[in-house]
Amino acid sequence: MAKRIEQLSDSLLDHYLVVSLLLALIILTQVGVGNIKIVSLLGLLLCAIGILQRNITVDLWIFIPLVLYTLIGTVSSWRVYGNITDGYASTQALFPVLYLIMACLDKYERHLLKYLCSAWVGFTAIIGISQFIARALFQQRAWRASGFLGNPNALGIFLVIGWFSLLCCMAIQEESGNADVQCCKMPFLPYLEPILLICLALTLSMGSFLAMAAGIFMLVWKKGQNFSRAETFQYGCCLLAKASLGLGTGILIYLAAARTSVPLSCIPLLFYAAVVVYCWRTYTIFLAQKPRTAGFIALMGILVAAAAIAVRPSSFATFAERLEMMKNGLHYFTKNPLLGIGPYQWRLFNLYDSSKYFNTWHIHNVFIHIGAELGWIALAMLVLLAVYVYRKKNTPEEKAGFTAFCFHNMIDTSFFYLAIFSLTMLTVGNPGRNGQKLGTAAVRVFFSLSAVIFACHLGYSLWMG
Repeated sequence: MAKRIEQLSDSLLDHYLVVSLLLALIILTQVGVGNIKIVSLLGLLLCAIGILQRNITVDLWIFIPLVLYTLIGTVSSWRVYGNITDGYASTQALFPVLYLIMACLDKYERHLLKYLCSAWVGFTAIIGISQFIARALFQQRAWRASGFLGNPNALGIFLVIGWFSLLCCMAIQEESGNADVQCCKMPFLPYLEPILLICLALTLSMGSFLAMAAGIFMLVWKKGQNFSRAETFQYGCCLLAKASLGLGTGILIYLAAARTSVPLSCIPLLFYAAVVVYCWRTYTIFLAQKPRTAGFIALMGILVAAAAIAVRPSSFATFAERLEMMKNGLHYFTKNPLLGIGPYQWRLFNLYDSSKYFNTWHIHNVFIHIGAELGWIALAMLVLLAVYVYRKKNTPEEKAGFTAFCFHNMIDTSFFYLAIFSLTMLTVGNPGRNGQKLGTAAVRVFFSLSAVIFACHLGYSLWMG
């Protein structure tokens, strides 16, 4: 036992950058849109680690827009509040730091990080399901699952991105004969797939369902560039059949807890879900061997979608309200094109304008929100970043995950949840691909300046209480 603990400790020390990034994701999952004290302390720790690195290979077409976006947000905060801490740039300053540390990883460590991130999303899903069941049993009410993130819509897209990352990990395990890749195999990963899908259903996040559909479309389309039409159709049917069973199981659990007078009736379905998880690999093999059956089960996904809509009929009214919100936000694009009206100012402007008051801090379209609050340059940085990642030679699963993230941000606010963007970056970023080397001096200057900024944020937040 002592020898195994020693081997584990040695392994963690060998890959301490991976452990640091994973711990950062775990911490960010707990803080929602951000806690300035926690984020500043985390930023200081990461900068201390980063300043020791040398000759990093990083994709400047991603790194520079991230840095410029953060700088513009900082200047906009100073213009409005007279300091650089109030506003969301102070917490989002962590993004370039995470990306640059990720650039220090070798190929094996990048795969390992993706695997561990997928495992963490799976654990988050288990907690989300457990919370849902506990509330149904002890409070006699069914609440949409929110997990660590504290918001069902945020948890939904977090699970969707994690699902595509999980698919990427399983594709690496199945298709690659590289010894390094095989070294970081995790046999339990395939069993996390139904858990993610079940928890996703319990969020009842329509925006996440639509984002998932957009990601599946992208995945099947990219796979179709290398497969024949028959192979592409079979792959798509198998993917949809798995999604139908996983999401359908989650919907049944929700209906049993929320639409019956006996919330305890969800317990037998929970045992059924456990059987689904246990038999998932057998089910996957069955779908591959029986393409017609896979196609039939995939069609049953229509019933699953209908059930989800029936459970949340208010989603149509919510979507209409978000369209009104976007229209209102567009009116502020010309108020200050250079720096915008300022972070967290749209809510105040909306309170006093003649339009409907939406009583929320963010427009449910991140691109419109950034254009209104931070200006056109910050918006251009995000658009450049999105377009470039699409043009980059990532795997189909990575492109699908990024598609889901971008689609969701056109109808929701997931970009402002630090864990969601961090998960996307850590599983899709690939800084070494098309990267350029940064010298030791440049790396140390960046991390030193970032550390100073985080120290200022921490000092100001402590001073202001």
